[in-house]
Amino acid sequence: MTIAIISLLSLVLAIAIGFWKNVNVGLIALVFSLLVGYFLGGIPIDTIISYWPLKLFFTTFGVTLLFGITKLNGTLEKVSNMMIYQSHGKTILIIIVFYFLSLILASIGPGNISTGALLLPIGLTLAYQAKIPITLMSVIIINGAIAGGLSPIAPNGIVALQLAMEHGVGDLGFRIYLTHVMSMTVLSFFLFFLLGGAKLKGNRIDIEKPEKLNKQQIITLICIILLIVWVMAFGINVGFASIVFATFLLIIKSADPHKAIQSVTWTAITLICGTAVLISVISELGGVELLTTLLANLMNKNTAIPIMALLSGVMSMFSSAIGVVMPTLIPTAVELATKLNHVVTPAVITIVIAIGSHFVTISPFSTMGALAIASAPETIDRKKLFNELFAYAFVSLAFIAIFLWILGLVGILV
Repeated sequence: MTIAIISLLSLVLAIAIGFWKNVNVGLIALVFSLLVGYFLGGIPIDTIISYWPLKLFFTTFGVTLLFGITKLNGTLEKVSNMMIYQSHGKTILIIIVFYFLSLILASIGPGNISTGALLLPIGLTLAYQAKIPITLMSVIIINGAIAGGLSPIAPNGIVALQLAMEHGVGDLGFRIYLTHVMSMTVLSFFLFFLLGGAKLKGNRIDIEKPEKLNKQQIITLICIILLIVWVMAFGINVGFASIVFATFLLIIKSADPHKAIQSVTWTAITLICGTAVLISVISELGGVELLTTLLANLMNKNTAIPIMALLSGVMSMFSSAIGVVMPTLIPTAVELATKLNHVVTPAVITIVIAIGSHFVTISPFSTMGALAIASAPETIDRKKLFNELFAYAFVSLAFIAIFLWILGLVGILV
């Protein structure tokens, strides 16, 4: 029992040090994997090294490499501008277009952070010119990107599905993604009115017609379409497929090879994989079983869904959904369902963890919230924007706990 407690505390300490010192939690997790796993737990070093999630690493590397190339050669930006132009300058349509544009872009592979980094500077500049509240546009873009971020071919969605498979939950297919999109769209609709979107009816702004795609960008767009078809229709591993198309694009000089490798999200990969190693060590030492028991003592049939949603959200406010929250909590799903006498299924617990951990990423302590603050025009009061985003993170957290609880009661979330 003692070593199990120590192993869990090592994860808490890794998160705390990472947050306090602004050091990648994945690196700190690897250090604790050695200290706790080898020196205290007696796990052989070769075994600890084998905990490195090779398939997850391979998949995330391939996807982020391909979509790094699409950003470098301007394809995503050009496609975004073409879709924005379809609003014809109508202010309310601009907001709607940005929501679905961020949702679609994040869904097809780049994920939420890359999509946010692309669209927030464009969207917030346009919002300032069109007198759209900056907080409203920030919320809309972030929520759209987060909604698409749990797609089965986006990095965060890949991690969620892979963890579910590895820990006995099974293949959840599109269940996480579709539930997430529905939940986030309902919340965004509510926040649109709460933040004054309806008052913008009738307002317009002039938007310049974007340039057409060049030859390299057309080829890149075709590669993305073929990637989706290859993965969805034929079941090829999305990481391998992405590497095939990325290599082809580099061969035809669609982007600089060195910049393409640099565009890979190495920080996120280190965070995800390093934390996964420590989670495996914790599991081996009985920490995951202990955590499951503690959670089971707090829950019953009526409280399991909202408590897990709130726990996932609060953890995610100060750590990473993809690198910490999901790898920590999803491994508890099967045993937790058993301890609760299957009043909720492992699939439901996993879905709630994945969605709950992503619903608060509007927080300025998260990457997405920080991107919004960094992308705001210079004349905007950033402290006010920080406070508003932090407040709406709690609104989002309360909403998703209640909304998923209702879905569970009416039998939609099963």
